[in-house]
Amino acid sequence: MSGSGKHGACAIPRLLRMKQLDDARWRAVETRDEAVAGVFVYAVRTTNVYCRPGCAARRPLRRNVEFFLTPADAAAQGYRACQRCRPNEARAHEPAVVAVIAVCRELERPDARSVTQVARDAGFSERQLRRMFTDVVGVSMSDYRRAHRAARTRAALREGTSVTNAVIESGYGSFRGFYEHAGTQLGMTPGRYRDGARGEHLRYTTIATPIGVVIAACTARGVCAVRVGSDEAVLEENVAAEFPHATLERDDVGLVEVSRVLARAVRGEDDATRLPLDVAGTAFQIRVWEALRRIPRGETRSYSQVADDIGAPTAVRAVASACAANHAALAIPCHRVLRRDGTLGGYRWGVGAKAALLCAEESGAAESQSR
Repeated sequence: MSGSGKHGACAIPRLLRMKQLDDARWRAVETRDEAVAGVFVYAVRTTNVYCRPGCAARRPLRRNVEFFLTPADAAAQGYRACQRCRPNEARAHEPAVVAVIAVCRELERPDARSVTQVARDAGFSERQLRRMFTDVVGVSMSDYRRAHRAARTRAALREGTSVTNAVIESGYGSFRGFYEHAGTQLGMTPGRYRDGARGEHLRYTTIATPIGVVIAACTARGVCAVRVGSDEAVLEENVAAEFPHATLERDDVGLVEVSRVLARAVRGEDDATRLPLDVAGTAFQIRVWEALRRIPRGETRSYSQVADDIGAPTAVRAVASACAANHAALAIPCHRVLRRDGTLGGYRWGVGAKAALLCAEESGAAESQSR
């Protein structure tokens, strides 16, 4: 088992799913890689036994396997230690593997120290430690940390923790970091969205702004819709039609912070991309929307630049379609995307609103820089 402020081409957003880490672990089990013993153990549901990756026992079917960080974690879930490989007994490891195991335990913590500090304590250079970690674990240190942050956040949300608290407690430094690396794994699934959000309890609020009435609807996980228009009743009907099987409740008091952020964003005084989202989309749409949320307030990109940014330079028309399919105005700032010649192009909620937003954001960003 072995977006800066200026535009520039970059790779597809680095969204490590826990599956990637589990795939690397499974390769170690398949190859009976004893070098990673101590990094994790695997358990077999059909036998109720957990083993070291290098166990010589007959390999189980992948669908029957789950992974745990330590023998204690597996035992806590009711699994028994294998009598053949004895995973619960300490074994000697090479110094490099000992260091990697220590790094794994550190990176699994919400308050993990910096890689530089960890490397210094382990007696290696940061470069050496990063290389050893990737060779042993199968993924980079950064990806390992991101995978566990995302897993902690999902677990917290399943337990009913608010999105804000889940993001903070899981170790993310900001909502931007959360959505760049994990947010899209936590939102409304496409199937649930197609089913009209059946069983969901949505709260909504409306605010009057210089560009018209803004309506925002939220699930317990985040904002699922933001629309702009001139008629509040029509906007409410549109949201109800978008989520026909959900229970809708007006909650101006409970969503006062969402209203405040959106109102300030319209005036160019805040950035609505910091709001947690719960939106559904295709894999391609999600990539586009994430790229839009990385565009700094006061800056714009062309459709072709966004296509480059997501690693699909020929998909300019598809990028434009994804912008048009945006469910959450302001929070997903498709108004920051222009035609190649610098003209405004279209905007789902009106070209006049788009121009006003860009003007306000440019002024707001300039004022912030002058302070």
